[in-house]
Amino acid sequence: MSQTPEAPEASLFPIFSLSMLTLVLVPTTLWRLCSSGQDEPGVAKKQKYRAVGDTSSEWGRIAAKQAEKLKPTLVNRVVNFCTTGNLLLVFGWLLVGVIIFYIQSLAEQNKPFDPYEIMGLDTSAEMPAIKKAYRQLSLKYHPDKNPDPKAAEYFAEFITKAYTALTDETARENYAKYGHPDGPQAYTVGIALPAFMFENGKMAPAVLALTVGLGILLPLGLAVCFLINSGKYTGNQVLQQTIINYNYLMKPMMTLHRVPEVLVCAGEYAQRPNPATHQIPIQKLGTMLRRHHPEVDLKGEGAKKFYEKRHPAIVKAHLLLLAQTSREGPQVPELLQADFNLLIASAPKLLEELMKVAIRPRPPFGYGFFRPALGVLEMCQSITQAVALTARKTSEKSGALGDAGTPSLLQLPHVDNDVTKKLSRRKIRGMADLLAADKEERAAALESAGVTLGGISDVEATLANVPVITMAASCYTEGEEGGIM
Repeated sequence: MSQTPEAPEASLFPIFSLSMLTLVLVPTTLWRLCSSGQDEPGVAKKQKYRAVGDTSSEWGRIAAKQAEKLKPTLVNRVVNFCTTGNLLLVFGWLLVGVIIFYIQSLAEQNKPFDPYEIMGLDTSAEMPAIKKAYRQLSLKYHPDKNPDPKAAEYFAEFITKAYTALTDETARENYAKYGHPDGPQAYTVGIALPAFMFENGKMAPAVLALTVGLGILLPLGLAVCFLINSGKYTGNQVLQQTIINYNYLMKPMMTLHRVPEVLVCAGEYAQRPNPATHQIPIQKLGTMLRRHHPEVDLKGEGAKKFYEKRHPAIVKAHLLLLAQTSREGPQVPELLQADFNLLIASAPKLLEELMKVAIRPRPPFGYGFFRPALGVLEMCQSITQAVALTARKTSEKSGALGDAGTPSLLQLPHVDNDVTKKLSRRKIRGMADLLAADKEERAAALESAGVTLGGISDVEATLANVPVITMAASCYTEGEEGGIM
């Protein structure tokens, strides 16, 4: 037995919701499918799985852990797929399926009036068949035969009207002309809002609240939030106070060793909480770093300048930055890990803003500062490659790099300061020297420096990804034939 159909406007809100969902989901899904497997501009390329040859060193252990996550297993594929964006898309399409099923159920209930279907007859049925079908349905749904109120309602609203439409001439004419035995039906107008909002005279308050909320309050709130954030942050989502600090601290002769002191004076770091529980981990971090940076020693001469004259949050950020460049990141205390991760994540955009401040044209000649810009660039390399600042020692007089080869070698796997010293004895003082040697010579040099056979394979795999630029230059004298120099 079918139930009484709901009002036709009951399906308007699900249809409206379905339209809004598909308007967002369809282009987003197509964009995801078309961009899958392609490198997005401004986003780091996806790493591919590569087995690690030597896991005995610290680099090997970390690389093996990362490689395990990139291994093409079913679990890793599921984990890689379960990003926030993908899960939202899947949930959105599931919601679309539920709404479509609900709309179809409403469509079943809101079928147009068809007396032949109600009576269970073909359209070619004659009057005897019609009367016979009516008697059979009366035995099943008539109030005298079936005490169920729903049966009585179905008998009066559907079976009786269907029988009348097929037997009464006027009703038959109305059905043929208007599709209903009672003649033309009134048009119904609905609004795409939930039905419960219109019960008991709630339509006016509901529409008023919706109009005020969506038409006035929501745009006004978004505009206020945008104005507040636009005045507080730059286009790169860096605090305006950070840019002010960088402009104040920028000096024309600032070298690489001064860049960390300026970089950590960002408002993002100064606003980080510095509870009392962080004091002991900070002291342990300073003790661990003093062999690389004597100025952080609590008992040293530079301790007062490093610790007492600066904000505690800035001191913590400076120590964490030095821990990254000194390759002591894995030894950072657990309580400082959140601050360390924030520093590593925010360093690229802060360095970008610091570079903009360094190269900004200044009066009276309209030039930027070369030495600070060079220091910022080297600082970016030190953070990315985890190379100590002492390896990039810069001459204070000329500004030229003292040992340009050591930092390039330190970015290779399983290569530390001891290995670079041993390689220098074989006249390999930089990446260019290592690339210039043939494979057998490189393997012999690395093995003599203490790198294992598995480590040598890791170095070779890394060198295979190092870009090599070949340049050819020739000079011509204008007006002379064959004037190549």
